[in-house]
Amino acid sequence: MKPPPRPTLGKSAEGRDASRGRHRRPVVDPKSVDLNKDAPHRPRDRADAADTTDPGTAELETKSIKLTPAQLDKQERDEKKAAKKAQKRAAKANREAVKAAQRVSQRKHNPKASPADGSRYEASSPWDSLRVASVDNSLLDRLEEQEFIRRHRLRLRISSLIGALVGIIIVLYVVFFSPLFTYQLSQCHVTGTHNVDVKQVCQATQRFEGRTITSLATAGVAKTVLHEVSALKDAQVSPAWLHGLNIHVVERVPVATVRQNGKVVGVDRSGVVLEIAPGDVAGLPQLDVDMEKLGGQTRKLVDAALTAFGDMPAELRSMIASVTSDDPAQLQFKLRDGRALVWGNSHDSVEKAQVAKLLFTVQGVKVVDVSNPERPSTR
Repeated sequence: MKPPPRPTLGKSAEGRDASRGRHRRPVVDPKSVDLNKDAPHRPRDRADAADTTDPGTAELETKSIKLTPAQLDKQERDEKKAAKKAQKRAAKANREAVKAAQRVSQRKHNPKASPADGSRYEASSPWDSLRVASVDNSLLDRLEEQEFIRRHRLRLRISSLIGALVGIIIVLYVVFFSPLFTYQLSQCHVTGTHNVDVKQVCQATQRFEGRTITSLATAGVAKTVLHEVSALKDAQVSPAWLHGLNIHVVERVPVATVRQNGKVVGVDRSGVVLEIAPGDVAGLPQLDVDMEKLGGQTRKLVDAALTAFGDMPAELRSMIASVTSDDPAQLQFKLRDGRALVWGNSHDSVEKAQVAKLLFTVQGVKVVDVSNPERPSTR
């Protein structure tokens, strides 16, 4: 007789097979893992899915497998960990496949070259060979094309920058150092002169001849001209392309005459001695002083008289013959027709000149006192 069958402790054959299969680790292909697949993976969902297949089987599994909520949660966490591990293995396999494809591409472009570490790529399994063979090289080609374009643009930018710098250097050399813009004394143009000789003004700029006009400081040239030609009050210098200078001058105006070295010379309101023509001496007031012996009270008197003469209009100044006072605070002038002009100090000379010019038009006036221009008097 055959022994009776051993009891299964409430588990059917299908249950035993299912329990044995649950402890086996499934072989997961990295390419077959689909993380976006929305399949029922929770035990409760599996139980719901089982209800739609076979009522008898579902009832049998319900009776044979009874898990607590804690066991269900643990089983769910285990399945999540298994899915993450499968995802990591798939990503690692993909990276290895890309590296292998790069090595194959390098050997394809340069068969004699070897990797940097001196090793050779060998497929560890037939699956690796299939992966390397199935990798699409279009991505690598696009990367190489982008790298070539980037390097080409970089070379263009560098060459453009170098060309621009070379052009700037050439322009600076031509403008500041080449003989193309050098100053020539024959190209000196002077305006504003009446009594001063133009050649004398241009001769004052001889020291700058041969230098480029772009490197010349116009203020320095004007200062040199004023120093060399004392008859000039002001000078303005500007470059005249390509080899010249434009110089506009303002001459000093003589307002009186004095003696110097035994001859009569003119002086402006600042006391600068000027060479004047003999015909111009008759139309200027005369100061009976010698410029070589000028000093003390006489110097103050001359300075006050020159300031007053400088503020007078030319018409009134030409009417005065000489200075008749010795006090710089009480100036008195003698006119050519014998009349007298009491001027006072040298302040408010412009207002005094206007009042005096008006009062001398009155008939019978012999003396005009404008020491106080607000209250003038006549005699």
